[in-house]
Amino acid sequence: MGLDRVALGRIDCLALAFASMFVALFVFGAGCALAQSDSAADSTADMPTTGVAQPLAETKVEIPLKAALAAANAGAQPAAPQTTPTPAGAPQTAAPSAAPPTAAPLPAANPLSERQRRKAEKLYLQGAKRIEADDPQGAYAIFAEAAKIDPANPQYLAAREVARQHLVTRLVQEAEQARLAAHPEVSRQKLEEALALDPTNPVIAQHVDELAGDHRLRVDTVDETGVDAEGPIQLAPVDGKKSFHLKGARQEVLRQVLSAYQIVAVMDSTVTQEPLRLDADDVDYAQAAEMVKLLTGTFFVPLDPKRVLIAKDTKDNRQKYERLLVESVYLPGLTDAEMGDIASMTKTVFEAPVAAVSKDRGILTVRAPEPQMKALNATLADLLDGRAQVMIEVRLYDTERARTTNLGVALPSQATMFNVDSELNSLIAGNQAAINQIISSGLAAPGDYGAILAILIATGQISSSLLTQGFATFGGGISQFGVVPGTVTGNASLNASDTRALDDIHLRVQDQEAATFRVGSRYPIVLSTYSTGSSSLSAAGINTAGISSALNGLGLNAASLSAQTTIPQIQYEDIGLTLKATPRVQHGADVSLKLELELTALGGTTADNNPILDNRKYTGTITLKDGSSALVVSSLSRQETKAVLGVPGLSDLPGLRSTTDDSKNINVSNLVVLVTPHIVRRSHTDVAGRRILFPPHE
Repeated sequence: MGLDRVALGRIDCLALAFASMFVALFVFGAGCALAQSDSAADSTADMPTTGVAQPLAETKVEIPLKAALAAANAGAQPAAPQTTPTPAGAPQTAAPSAAPPTAAPLPAANPLSERQRRKAEKLYLQGAKRIEADDPQGAYAIFAEAAKIDPANPQYLAAREVARQHLVTRLVQEAEQARLAAHPEVSRQKLEEALALDPTNPVIAQHVDELAGDHRLRVDTVDETGVDAEGPIQLAPVDGKKSFHLKGARQEVLRQVLSAYQIVAVMDSTVTQEPLRLDADDVDYAQAAEMVKLLTGTFFVPLDPKRVLIAKDTKDNRQKYERLLVESVYLPGLTDAEMGDIASMTKTVFEAPVAAVSKDRGILTVRAPEPQMKALNATLADLLDGRAQVMIEVRLYDTERARTTNLGVALPSQATMFNVDSELNSLIAGNQAAINQIISSGLAAPGDYGAILAILIATGQISSSLLTQGFATFGGGISQFGVVPGTVTGNASLNASDTRALDDIHLRVQDQEAATFRVGSRYPIVLSTYSTGSSSLSAAGINTAGISSALNGLGLNAASLSAQTTIPQIQYEDIGLTLKATPRVQHGADVSLKLELELTALGGTTADNNPILDNRKYTGTITLKDGSSALVVSSLSRQETKAVLGVPGLSDLPGLRSTTDDSKNINVSNLVVLVTPHIVRRSHTDVAGRRILFPPHE
């Protein structure tokens, strides 16, 4: 359907182009015919009169734009007008006796020099070449220049008209293609160019209506009777500057000043007749009107382009006489609170009688006089410019190193000493039956307590830990004692770790808005638990045969009914990096940043079966230039732990340090945070907005 419109539009535009071309050629041919008729009449007057009428001379018009016409209609030549030739020997119609009509005299033109004539002919040829090269825009500009040099040449005028219509057709085609390709702005621009070339072309108007119809909402018809759809009335004073030296009553001075610019003044009864003097030289209407308004304390209300009502400038009179305009202001991207603030400002600052906000649609409907409406639009243009935006670059360097060593020998810190004779007697007394059996079987001789003790230990009859492990003895007889030494341990271990972390974060934030960036995991921590059910079900009769079998049929039993369920209460903690930034763009390319940086990690210890969290946090506000970096956090932590395990006094002696168990634990951590703000969008670069002058009220 869209392609059909393009074809129809092209055919219509070409038809208009050909019609305009043939009209121009017809005028030119008519002019030539009239000129030849005049010359023929003059020559006939000089010739002797005969009874036979003389045939008219044949008129032949050469059209040098054949190539241009071929390019304009894309190969379709219009049919040339056919003339019926007069047969040879046929009688000719005699000319009427009355004088033939003469053509209207053309206005005298300035004679062209030979140089200008050659320049026009050269431009004409260049334009024809542009037509052949399918460049109607260039051809139109060249033909227009040739017609400007020699406006009396009808060929140049006809060529300019053909090129203009060809260019209009090309622009309409390009506009339709852009509209079908969903580029309404390009289509609108092409149609505006075509409309500037041919304002009365109905084909262009049709395409403009189609383009507007694509974006027009279908709404119910509204009765607009009495609605002024033309906007405020604009006065039409005469141009020029006037000088005034007047002295008299206020009303008379006002009338004389306005009448000088052909404006009729209608006075309100509130305008007084106090004397006034005005001296002003070379002022236009706007300057003169502003002067008399300030001198007389009045304001003007246009009644039509040539009449104005003048009244005393008071708030009551303005409410009484001033015309009110209704306008809908679109407030995209604003919150409900911001739209409410704008509506309040419209009523309080600009004194608009009516200001209603539709928050769901983001529309502010205002009813106010024209000066207040203009001031409101100018202020909203600055307020709705949008906020600035900042790209915040945060680079975080975090390194941790841990080294643990354990070297040396751990000597026993205690030893066990016992009396050998007492320990043996207690063993013999406790195992007499086993000893008699060993002696009777001949495994050991009576009194050979060493062999008997060995047999008892081998058979597992002795459970004493003193005799089942190695020990040393000293003394003799009943004073023989045994010593059981402790365990000697040798250690040689090393545990080292090196951790490096780099976080490069870019946050794009709107001015005065907070942005939060969080990376890491959420760790569950059990705060408390509670149980449901009871440890035993003691209801009467629950275990009887009938009730028990009925419950079993339902898949229930006393054990399942008395089962306990433990439900924990869990709180999730953020583990990792959390960054919150709020920028404020200041004048002079400065950025104020409010930063909250928090690093949370699991510690190596627990409390009440809950892990201990290691937390590092920074909160502060800094001010930086655009693109400047600052070191906001620098932390160095070093922990060194040393432990010695040995014998007091002995481990401190020189040469005996190897008998000491020496362990060291070193932890070193570094944290560096760099912040760089970049302003990616600026707004309100001026310190103050435009100054708007409100009319004074008495």
